[in-house]
Amino acid sequence: MPAGGGYAVTREASLNLSKAIQTETSPTLSLDPKAAQPSYCSGATYLVLLAALQPHIDSIPDPQKRANLVRRLRVEGQSDGVGLWGRWNSNGPCMAVWFAESGLGRSFWDYESAQPGDFLKLWWTDSMGRDEAGHSVVFLRYTATPEGDPGLEFWSSNKPLGYGKKVVPFTKVRHALFSRCEHPERVLQLLDLPERNDFLASMLKRNTTENEINRKISTR
Repeated sequence: MPAGGGYAVTREASLNLSKAIQTETSPTLSLDPKAAQPSYCSGATYLVLLAALQPHIDSIPDPQKRANLVRRLRVEGQSDGVGLWGRWNSNGPCMAVWFAESGLGRSFWDYESAQPGDFLKLWWTDSMGRDEAGHSVVFLRYTATPEGDPGLEFWSSNKPLGYGKKVVPFTKVRHALFSRCEHPERVLQLLDLPERNDFLASMLKRNTTENEINRKISTR
């Protein structure tokens, strides 16, 4: 992944993200993360996810199924909960629901179970859903902040510089939900998902709780 490029949640950033995920010229996935600048957090982690899945997508023997999956991975301004990108980009437990629904992985709240490379949804306030302030990141390690406070380091698109690493103290985090891609070989199961996930779509209008999230995802 590139470094920097600036952070922005704008139409331009979304258009650039779409251009970075080329699906038009052939039934294969072509990624150009440098094109997605400026960037924002969910777009940055989506590019990491697609890069991890790319070898498994490219090895699908049926060209029609491969092409259908590549088309479903497009970023086309889908609303929260709609399509594969709309699920990943939604409020609430977006990445956790994505992995649980597809069967590609599992999620957990336990800090001690985290490994470098896990996807991580952070919430800076108690609200999860409509009123949330959150961040989509890739977990790297536990470490101290420059001030010496215990914290965690992650990679994402962060304010104001864009792509890069950041360390935040644990005291800033109200909720942390890790998601691990354990079965990338199951990529074809993404074709079986319904077009819309009603729970994630509802996160535009309401908040949720950890108990409700646990009923929607695979946690162990």
